[in-house]
Amino acid sequence: MDFFSAGLGLACLSFVLGLAWRVHGRPGSRLPAAPEQDRRKSGLAAGLADIILLRRTLRSGKVRWAGHMLLILGFLPLLVLHAMDGIVTRPLFSGYEPTLEPWQSARNILGLAALAGLGLLAWHRGRRLLPLSRFQDWALPGLLASILLTGFLLEAAKMASPADFERMVADYFPEADSEEFIALQAHWARENGVRFERFLPTAPEILEQGRELHEDRCAGCHAPTATAFASRALADALPARIVLPRTMPPIFWHLHVGLSFLALALLPWGKFLHPLSSTANLLARGGRRDSGFPATALGRNLALEACTRCGQCSLHCSVAPSRRVLGNADILPMDKLADLRSWLDRSLDGAPLADLVEGSHVCTECLRCTQVCPAGIDLQDLWMASKAALSEEGRAGVDGEFRKRTAGEWARDLGPRRLGGVGSSGTGLADRAESFWGCVQCTTCTGVCPVVAVSTDPQRDLDLTPQQIMNFLRMGLKAQTLGARMVWSCTTCYKCQEHCPQGVPVADILYELRQLGARTLRHKGKP
Repeated sequence: MDFFSAGLGLACLSFVLGLAWRVHGRPGSRLPAAPEQDRRKSGLAAGLADIILLRRTLRSGKVRWAGHMLLILGFLPLLVLHAMDGIVTRPLFSGYEPTLEPWQSARNILGLAALAGLGLLAWHRGRRLLPLSRFQDWALPGLLASILLTGFLLEAAKMASPADFERMVADYFPEADSEEFIALQAHWARENGVRFERFLPTAPEILEQGRELHEDRCAGCHAPTATAFASRALADALPARIVLPRTMPPIFWHLHVGLSFLALALLPWGKFLHPLSSTANLLARGGRRDSGFPATALGRNLALEACTRCGQCSLHCSVAPSRRVLGNADILPMDKLADLRSWLDRSLDGAPLADLVEGSHVCTECLRCTQVCPAGIDLQDLWMASKAALSEEGRAGVDGEFRKRTAGEWARDLGPRRLGGVGSSGTGLADRAESFWGCVQCTTCTGVCPVVAVSTDPQRDLDLTPQQIMNFLRMGLKAQTLGARMVWSCTTCYKCQEHCPQGVPVADILYELRQLGARTLRHKGKP
C-alpha cells in the first residue's frame, strides 16, 4: 500500500470514528426541557442566506466577514476542483489538465485569496482576542495556511526541478534524440524557469527548434508557467546557480498531501468540526437572532458543537468586567460554553466546575451573546437551562444562594459589622452620598428597566426597584439592598444610567452591590 492510499484510509477512518463519537454523545439530554413558548418556524431561505452570505458574521465586523469570505471562496474551489479533480473536474470539463489555463492561474489566485483571508482572521484575533485565545484557535488556521503554502512550494519545485522535465520527456517524447532534447531543455529553461545543471545554448535557431518541439509535444498539456504567477515567483526567487535536487518535489508532495490528510483526520475533533456544525446550526436556526430556538436535546447538542470560538460573544458580554475582577475565564461565554460541554459529558470536576458554576450564575441573561453569535447558537437557552441543571445538583452559585432568602432576611444577617469583615472600605459608590444624592425618585430608571418590564409583580420578583435601592442607600440601609433580587437580576444594560436625568450611576451601583454581596457570601463559607 502506497503513501497516498494508506494516508487517505487512516484519515477517513479517523474522520468516521470522530464523527460517530460526536454524534453519539448526547450531553444536551442532561439539560431540563424548555418551557413551551411561542416559536416561529425557521426559514430555510434565511438560513441559507446566513450560510452563503455570512450575514451574521458581517454584523459582527467587516474584517472578520472579509477574512471568512476570502478563505471560503479561495479554499473550497481548490478543494473541490483541484484536490478532487479526478472525481469532479475531469468528468465535468473535457480536456482538463491542471497545468493548462484557466486552471493554472486560477489555482494561484484562489490560493492567494485563501491566504489573505487567513491573514485577516489572524490579524483580527491577534488584535482583539489574543488574551482569550487558546492553542486550538490557532491550530486550524495554521494547518490550512500550511496546506496552502506547501501547495505553492510544491508547484514552484516542480517548475524549477529538472527531474520533472525529464520525466515528462520520457513519457511523451521518448524518441527524442540528443539534439532535440537539448533544444527542448533550452526552451524550457528560458520560458518556464527550469534549472538545469549544465550550460545550455542560447542560439536563436536552437531556441526556435525548442519552441517548435514544445508546441508539437508539450503545449497540449502545459501552459506557460508564468501564468502561475505566485508559484513562478517562488521558483525564480531561487539564486541562479541553485539546482533543486530530485528529491525536493517528492518531499513537498508528501508534506502537502500529508497535511491535507491530517486536516481530514482532525475534522471531527475539537474546534476543527465547526465548519460543518456551525453551518448545520445556521441552517436549523433559519435566520433567527433571538432566543426561542426549539430547545430539544438534538438542537442543544448541535448548538454545543457549533462554537467557532470567534470571541464575539465574549467581546459583547455585559458582565465582561467581572472577569477582570474575579479572574474566572468561565464568566465569558466563549470559555463557559467549552466547560459546559465538558460538564455535560461528566468530565468536569473540582475547581473548573466551581468556575463554571460561578460563571453561569454571574450571567445576567441579557441576550447579547445570542444576538451577536455568528454561528447562530442560542446561548440564552443554554445558560438558562444549565443554571437550572446546576441548581438541581446543589450548585446554585452565589446569586442562587441569595435568591433563596428575602431581602429582609439577608438584611438581618448582613449588618454593617459583617460588611466590614469582608474588606469593605466604605469608599465605594454605594457609600458616597454624592453618588446617589441627586436621585429625585422620578422612577425613570424603573420605567426603562427591562427586568422590571418583564415582571408581572416587581415587589414579589425583585423586592426593590432601582429607584427604591437608591432611596435605601440614601437612608443608610446598604445591608438591606444586598439581598434584593433586583441586584441579582440586573442585566447591566445601562439603560437606567443612560436615561437618568440626574446622572446617577445606577447600573454601576447595582453592579458594585452584587460584587460586595458575593464577597460577603464567600466570607460566610457558603457554596
